[in-house]
Amino acid sequence: MYNAHFGFREKPFKLVPNPDYLYLSKNHEIALAHLTYAVSQGDGFVVITGEVGTGKTTLCRLFLERLEDDVESAYIFNPQLDSIQLLASICNEFGIRGNHGSLKQLLDVLNDYLILKNQDGRKVLLLIDEAQNLSIENLEMVRMLSNLETTRNKLLQIILVGQPELGDKLDSYELRQLAQRISLSAHLTPLGPTETVGYIQHRLSIAAQRQLNLFTRGACRRIHRFSGGIPRLINIACDRALLTAFSLNRSRVTAAIAGIAVQELASRGRGQTLSIFKKMVFWSAVSIAIMLAAGILYSKKELIGFSTPTQNHAAENAGHAPAAPPAELENEPPRTYKIDPLPASETPAAMPSVTRTSTADVRDEEVPMAFTRGEMAAAIQALEHRDSRLDAVARVLESWRQSPPSAGQLPAATADTDYFEIAAHQYGLRMYTVQSNWSLIKQMNLPAILPLKKSAEGEIVYMALVGWREGLVQLVGPPGQGVVQTTLDALLPYLHGPVYLYWKNALGFDGLISSGSPAKQVGAVKNLLRRAGYGQIDALPVFDQDTAQAILDFQSRNSLEPDGLIGPLTKIFLIQAADIIHYPRLDEKDRRSGG
Repeated sequence: MYNAHFGFREKPFKLVPNPDYLYLSKNHEIALAHLTYAVSQGDGFVVITGEVGTGKTTLCRLFLERLEDDVESAYIFNPQLDSIQLLASICNEFGIRGNHGSLKQLLDVLNDYLILKNQDGRKVLLLIDEAQNLSIENLEMVRMLSNLETTRNKLLQIILVGQPELGDKLDSYELRQLAQRISLSAHLTPLGPTETVGYIQHRLSIAAQRQLNLFTRGACRRIHRFSGGIPRLINIACDRALLTAFSLNRSRVTAAIAGIAVQELASRGRGQTLSIFKKMVFWSAVSIAIMLAAGILYSKKELIGFSTPTQNHAAENAGHAPAAPPAELENEPPRTYKIDPLPASETPAAMPSVTRTSTADVRDEEVPMAFTRGEMAAAIQALEHRDSRLDAVARVLESWRQSPPSAGQLPAATADTDYFEIAAHQYGLRMYTVQSNWSLIKQMNLPAILPLKKSAEGEIVYMALVGWREGLVQLVGPPGQGVVQTTLDALLPYLHGPVYLYWKNALGFDGLISSGSPAKQVGAVKNLLRRAGYGQIDALPVFDQDTAQAILDFQSRNSLEPDGLIGPLTKIFLIQAADIIHYPRLDEKDRRSGG
């Protein structure tokens, strides 16, 4: 539409992995150098990770285009297959034909093919994109493929490319053998402000076949703030900005035009659903309905669970302990009330407002009453998908003493897992996902983002888990709705998918730390162990027997897999035990003293 107006031969910001448009940032250059070096040296295993939209697939295409003629390659871009299907796809990509029905038959013909190519002096390369979707079983099979070798060299070089979840999988105990075989790895990060300017100019020049300066510096800054430096989101924002400039008959994209474009993108999808005020009123209706269904009017003393939101957290952050609970509540079990569905004619807006307790740090004197399963259903129905994920992120970030993000700070048009990962990255945090393991979630003792199934059609909404008190979980919905307290039994039917937890890597080192790690990493681990109570360990950066024994003991004491390796989970527990930086807590005891 706007190509002729700006002098483009084709659209510069199309969302396709065209290698001609790849902008080699510093991280992209490092990753490409790793890949090229690995092929030239015959290294067996390489891993490239990066956030969604950082150009992994485009980098793969460029790398494959640049391969020498003596390299046979297979490119798998959809690895969500069972083991036989995956191996059959690999054989097909290499041009190995035949009707081979079993896993053993496929392995045999692949091995024969690799031996033949090795005898011909040719290298064979397998590149699997979106490798975070590989199951543990298939990753183990990939490890077995790396065993295909002669006494002198590997028959098959393997490159795994995927989102950060791939790194988490490779750090797991089940795949420790595979992790030890990785010879090179690189991580693609979002572009910085200066790189974003270079990226935009590069794509404009390729599309126009000449130098173009269509975006002002102010426009580039707006686009970088919106996109967080993610190339795919930069493309979306730039395309919308060019369209806006074209519709206004402007020859350049200014900061104002870019602002219009990113505002449209930021608001897209959030829609004109229930406003915050309407949702607050709905919750008020739920609260009133609880009391009406019970048929009881309570005195002010009994309504202690329904109070106005507490705004001042300064005293909490300064280390003041919450007041002790009233004696009559100390030994009294939480009251539970059954709620009947509201009649269709009764609109929530017509009911008076009652607000549940608000705050991520719940004070003892403001303990909300427990929601039943029916009340949880009503609460979940009040949430909308995109609003709820932003609100859940904001609440968890608040617990990390971070200012909550606005809608424009996070890319709206992304999958939920990527959205939460990007939010963590922007605030210097890491994300850890837990699948249906409430014992581990409670043990990790960190605020979390819970996925809740809203409808039979599978719509997912989110709430923040901020507390765990006397067997009850404490959740926070959007601003103004306050704290919801319920039993795990009432919550479990609505939980759907992985739970997301944020953590801060005070060690500063990625991947597994073990006896073969650099001295700097070993020294950092030993320092944490000493602070965690293992004073017998010396300060030398040597992974000695005392260090190995201390790690095993620490893992056993914390019900972790005693493998002697420092992976993400052990890092989380060790950093918390060392108490060197602020870590928010779920339980009351730790919330008073922690941080």
